[in-house]
Amino acid sequence: MIEIRKFKDIAKIQDSQQELRGYVYKLFMKLHRALEPDMPVHQFDLSDEGYIVILERNDDIRKLAKIGLAEENGLLGAVPEMLTSRRIKDGKDEKIFYQGEFIFNNEFYMYILFFREDFYKQLDEWIQINLEKGVRF
Repeated sequence: MIEIRKFKDIAKIQDSQQELRGYVYKLFMKLHRALEPDMPVHQFDLSDEGYIVILERNDDIRKLAKIGLAEENGLLGAVPEMLTSRRIKDGKDEKIFYQGEFIFNNEFYMYILFFREDFYKQLDEWIQINLEKGVRF
């Protein structure tokens, strides 16, 4: 699990995942501009407002109390405000990752990103249920 709270944390994303790193950089900068535009970016900290989490292949999605999800079912027991899928290039191939957005209270909003292939069997039903809940225009 990679937690992105400060600008320097973006460097924790592996070099082999350049496109994901670029996406997280843009998301971090968007949050910086929205929440604290006058603060230097290297001092900006998402710890109090809600941060970005990237789940990795070996993470236990049922045990995510560390990031504030229910101890019993972790991600499987959580209902996102929004779940979107995104495509990024991985060499010549494309990978799909999902971005779940979770509101914990009026002041804390968390982004959880994960690749479908890393949790395919465990999360497939959860993904289908929560993608269908989106508002369609």
